Amino acid sequence: MPITHFDLEPLVDQLVRCSFDQPMFLTFDDAHLVAHVPLDADDPVPSLFCRTVDAHISAVGIYAPATVSGSSGRPTVSADQTVVHIVHRSGVALTALSQLESVRTFGPTTEPQHGRVPDACRRILGLTTAPPNDSMTDFVIAAWLEVISRVALQHPEITWSDIVALHPACSSISEAATPTEIAQATQTLGHSLDWERFRRVITAVGGFPFGDAGKKTAAWMDTGMFSRWAMDSLPSRSDAFDLLDAALGPATFDRLWATIRLCE
Repeated sequence: MPITHFDLEPLVDQLVRCSFDQPMFLTFDDAHLVAHVPLDADDPVPSLFCRTVDAHISAVGIYAPATVSGSSGRPTVSADQTVVHIVHRSGVALTALSQLESVRTFGPTTEPQHGRVPDACRRILGLTTAPPNDSMTDFVIAAWLEVISRVALQHPEITWSDIVALHPACSSISEAATPTEIAQATQTLGHSLDWERFRRVITAVGGFPFGDAGKKTAAWMDTGMFSRWAMDSLPSRSDAFDLLDAALGPATFDRLWATIRLCE
């Protein structure tokens, strides 16, 4: 009997009770688990990049130890805590989290879910992922903050004009530009860009922030997964602000902070 979204539930329930001691990549045919392949224990998701499966594989998934926060907010890890996520070729997905003797199931759902594991499983099957979460303006800001952070760590005396000169749209703005002017240039640049066009550029020639190594991976991804990969490849805005608050002079940091806020 072929696997359907109704059949996935007992399958997932069985898998969360397995005793694999490391993350596994799972493949299924129309009726059974075909194989479980060990993945990198520290971060299993990149181990899934660029994988494909034969046509007889009906569903794929990942099994991994789960991190659960206790009442104190501190993460606790147990061999009895695991997560399983399975995606069928029909697009139906199911996730289950086991903790001690209980199993919580999320789904089944036909809507593409956001996250690195759902993205990777869907691309392995050639399915589209959820649309981009972030705009290209968000990427321009993240890229600018990342470059500023690298320069500021090497040159703590960096000035406002230096920061302006590092902006991706620096050719269209003066070194004395105000936060309002830079915010407008940032939004103009972001609106002129497109995630799919950017993915195709990286596929063809590589480039920031991936280098040449990103070409094959970008070609395997679709627009939505690529956008999330690109944003994850750069420091979060809060992390960048924390670093720059300590590295820049107060007046310079305040102007940068105001510029980013004006972009929102």
